Amino acid sequence: MTENITEDIRQRLFELRDEKYRAFQEKLKPSASPVIGVRSAELRKTAKELAKGCWREYVSALNSSSYYEERTAAGMSIYYAKTDIGERMEYTDIFLPFIDGWAVCDGVCATIRLKKDERDRFWEYAVKKALSGEEFVSRFGLVAILHDFVDEEHINGIFDIIERINYAGFYDSVGAAWLLAECMTKLPERTFEYMRVSRLNDMVYNKAIQKMRESYRVSPEIKNELKRMTRA
Repeated sequence: MTENITEDIRQRLFELRDEKYRAFQEKLKPSASPVIGVRSAELRKTAKELAKGCWREYVSALNSSSYYEERTAAGMSIYYAKTDIGERMEYTDIFLPFIDGWAVCDGVCATIRLKKDERDRFWEYAVKKALSGEEFVSRFGLVAILHDFVDEEHINGIFDIIERINYAGFYDSVGAAWLLAECMTKLPERTFEYMRVSRLNDMVYNKAIQKMRESYRVSPEIKNELKRMTRA
């Protein structure tokens, strides 16, 4: 059964292949794995269909030779499937070692939709992943928080988490910067005051300021102040 679903999904993905899009994607380096070249809308359709059936077997069958689209469809299927938050987290743990690029991580995180009674449990899960010290596992936690928890209730926790992370590389560092930029758009006063006193390393701090200044949702006045705060 597992072998059949893996072969069936791979065949479907290759039938959806767009060579021009593949060339474009490869320039963006979305994953360390080979890229088939399936457009995002079609990839999401595939993940939704997968979620109606053997998604558990498919996630469990991922391996080192899986394509970028196969990894992403597997991760998305976990959050499209009709199941409880406990099983989602269980299969996310199986999936996380196969995140090997920013687009795999971010595409799956954008699929997460939480019910009210799932939020506290998933917050704890995302925090644990953010603090893992593993580059893409940490990015997963950070980007999941970005999509679902930038609010008054969690803002102090977010600042604490970002300071506590033992950053492993570029992609978790940029994930933290992106999260801070999102905090600035939604809670500008709190985030600006945090940036004034933060103990972030220079990479995360300056990248966060860059992303804040690039955002059309941050006021020109704050952008000017942030420019002066950039570290040498």
